Amino acid sequence: MKIRESFRTMMRRGDSFKEIILYWLPEIISSTILFSLTPMIDSYLIAQLGSLSTFGALGMANNFLHTLIKLAEAIPVAAIAIMGRHNGAQEFDECGKDLGDTFWTTFLIGFSQFALIFFSAPYIFWWLGVPPKMIVLGTPFLRLRSLGVLLIFSSLALIAFMKAVKNTHMPMIIHLVGIGLFILFDYGLILGNLGLPRLGLQGSALATIIQYSVVNALSIAYIVMNPEYKKYFSQTFFSIFRPGKAVHLLSLSWPIMIDKTTLSLSYVWLSKLIAPMGKTCIATYNVVKDLERFAFLPAIAFAQIITFLVSNRLGARDNEGAMSNIKKTLLLTSVLTTGSLLFMCYKAPYFIGLFDPKDKFTDFASLALQIVSILVIFDFTQLILAGALRGAGDVKTVMWGRFFAVIVFFIPISYGLSFIPDTHQSLKFLLIYGSYYVTTGIMGIVFLIRIKNRGWQRAEI
Repeated sequence: MKIRESFRTMMRRGDSFKEIILYWLPEIISSTILFSLTPMIDSYLIAQLGSLSTFGALGMANNFLHTLIKLAEAIPVAAIAIMGRHNGAQEFDECGKDLGDTFWTTFLIGFSQFALIFFSAPYIFWWLGVPPKMIVLGTPFLRLRSLGVLLIFSSLALIAFMKAVKNTHMPMIIHLVGIGLFILFDYGLILGNLGLPRLGLQGSALATIIQYSVVNALSIAYIVMNPEYKKYFSQTFFSIFRPGKAVHLLSLSWPIMIDKTTLSLSYVWLSKLIAPMGKTCIATYNVVKDLERFAFLPAIAFAQIITFLVSNRLGARDNEGAMSNIKKTLLLTSVLTTGSLLFMCYKAPYFIGLFDPKDKFTDFASLALQIVSILVIFDFTQLILAGALRGAGDVKTVMWGRFFAVIVFFIPISYGLSFIPDTHQSLKFLLIYGSYYVTTGIMGIVFLIRIKNRGWQRAEI
């Protein structure tokens, strides 16, 4: 009886399930394009080159680049919370000025990342401990991709504004155009099709540059030319850069930078532990990670929208509505993500075989995917709760929860497991990889305690 009454109360407050799903549908498409479809298509095409070393170099590079992309998200995520609250309070001009601060702050940080990758590419591969052949193959690719990282940084700032004002449809359309161009040029430049030169890994990097150049151009054009957005801009956002506001944005962003890069660096750490186990384990890790990320997309999309759902409700001083939105989003996430993972595991040999045309690691990777997926429930729980806390501006709880879970538990435990003899390689791989998801379970417990405390609803932005 108490559970039934609690459910009815949840249904009456906050956004409806229908409204949440309508926000989620375009976001799942955008998330698919941004976080999963692009690397999976890339991996598939590179796999057709028939070189396990080339395939491994791509995966190792992408693990590192994923960390920088998560860093790129930090400022836009904080900006969504700020702009969403101003939008909810109908402070439209301030919301538009926030875009200028966000764009230039993000661009400057993106430029620093571009320089870092370009000049340190071979040392990154050396630190990861990959075979020398992979270093030779991967260094030119990583240097060229550094320009793509800069373009991703600037595009996320523009997309953040649209999401903050509850427009998830146009980001979806823009990303669809971008992914269409990526697929076209990736197919042509990697394999030498469509009259384009055969460039292998370098072709992949060029396709990314083309993709995000177009995404930036379309985003700017839409924001500037949309008549509905005129209320946000008393002056062109390009001309706005307020150092004080930028410092405030960074002060809100640095905890997000730490918490997001803490998680993504965990994947880099896993790469470093798995690399000495050989090319087969490297390829298995890359494929399993990409397939899990694909099955995990419903959770990633819900994590994106819960930030602005919470920030807008709190901006309107509807604390109970914000709490109700968290419960509804968790329920939807658990149903859709579990279904997605079950289907992926059922068809594991087929999906892994797409990336293993010579059948070198399909059996091993299928077993790893099925076992590790059982633990993914911990990951999507902490992901949704972290997004909710960010929407309230309570970013430090997320930061410290993730930081200490990784530093105190994950790194020492996984490092200890790396000393298991290679004669038990399958067990060693599964225990090292599985320790990451146990770590996310610890994070989820920390965030749940904070949510129940409700002090997060009074966080200042």
